[in-house]
Amino acid sequence: MQHLSHTSVDAPRTHRGLPSLLVAALAAISLAVALVPATPAAAQEDGGSSLAELQKKRDAVRAQKAAKASEVNGLKATDAQVSAALSALDAQVNAQQDRVEEAQRAVSQAESERSAAESAQARTQQELDDLRARMKTSAVEAYVTMGSSDPMSGVGVDDVNDAVNKRTLLSVQANENTDVVEQFRSKQEDLELQRAAATAAAERAARSKAAVQDRLGDLNAAFEKQQAFAAQVDSRLDRALSEADSLASIDSNLSSTISAKQAEIARALAAQRAAAEARARAARVTLKAPSGGGGGGGGGGGGVPATITGSGEIVSVGGIRVHQSIAGNLQALLNAASAAGINLSGGGYRDPAGQIAVRRNNCGSSNYAIYEAPASSCSPPTARPGSSMHERGLAIDFTQGGSTLSRGSSGFAWLKANAGSFGFRNLPSEPWHWSTNGN
Repeated sequence: MQHLSHTSVDAPRTHRGLPSLLVAALAAISLAVALVPATPAAAQEDGGSSLAELQKKRDAVRAQKAAKASEVNGLKATDAQVSAALSALDAQVNAQQDRVEEAQRAVSQAESERSAAESAQARTQQELDDLRARMKTSAVEAYVTMGSSDPMSGVGVDDVNDAVNKRTLLSVQANENTDVVEQFRSKQEDLELQRAAATAAAERAARSKAAVQDRLGDLNAAFEKQQAFAAQVDSRLDRALSEADSLASIDSNLSSTISAKQAEIARALAAQRAAAEARARAARVTLKAPSGGGGGGGGGGGGVPATITGSGEIVSVGGIRVHQSIAGNLQALLNAASAAGINLSGGGYRDPAGQIAVRRNNCGSSNYAIYEAPASSCSPPTARPGSSMHERGLAIDFTQGGSTLSRGSSGFAWLKANAGSFGFRNLPSEPWHWSTNGN
């Protein structure tokens, strides 16, 4: 470019005609079009690396808690374990939802940046085309206007002023051409930067779209674990609330305590499910519907051998009503305990008709409301009919000396050591509750 400027200023001394100027101008145009500087690489910032590491560690801890929570047995765990598991699984779902939304925002931003870069490309390309046309026109006009010879050659005194004017005009025209060429090269640089920006944005959009799909998969997996545990908790609520009803006649305080704890879990579960369904609708995730726990009072023991009375499916053993299929086993158990100085009483069978009436009042009158709706959807939370082993006569809530068994009681210690021999198993979270399958 310095050579072009020098030629324009010293044209009267170094050139004998205008064709050389035209050639120089056209050469400059070709050189400007051909020479495009390399796009500088963008500096990489790593200031957020520490934050990213902290977030990564936090996500790992949350995922570990969720993994442990999904292994909790919702039917047999303690109330505290169930509440903690619900919280951990909910936190994991929220975290996965946040990651999906983050990736979706990255897609939108990258696509917006690509669109802006492509629009800028189009504008810059139009400006380049205009400058290219302008340079060519300027060069041709200079040649036509100034003629094909030096304006100072072969002139007389009377033509000096005209020749000077022509030379001045030639110099101005050359300088204008230089400015246009510089603009052309600058626009070429802008165009290459815009092309690079558009390409980079398109690549980011593609990566972010792939991340959205991966994270949706993680979100679906978190949803499925959450809903699987929720189904267990629903069954737990059915059993525990039925248990509270069964205990009402033999230990009203314990019955009230159980009901209050289960109501708290039911509220947490209902809130979680509502939030999960809202997120699922927003993310187009299909949630698995959750799938779907009682008893009349009685007395026995007291040193008197237990006897079986009654007929039909439900009979009385030492005052405890149970299904006839386990009557013999229960009779043997009560007599063995009595011989060891452990006098046990309790409650067994609970008629499901009463539960159906309560469900109709608390949950609704439709068949779905009575028999299928989760306990947490009722107000107050109410167990589904048929969900309790008590309603089948296959469970007993044992008492000793008028009090429900506790872990520190001699009755519990004896049952723990001997009940298995008679076909009865304990529900770990409830020392008083023994059934044929431990549920």
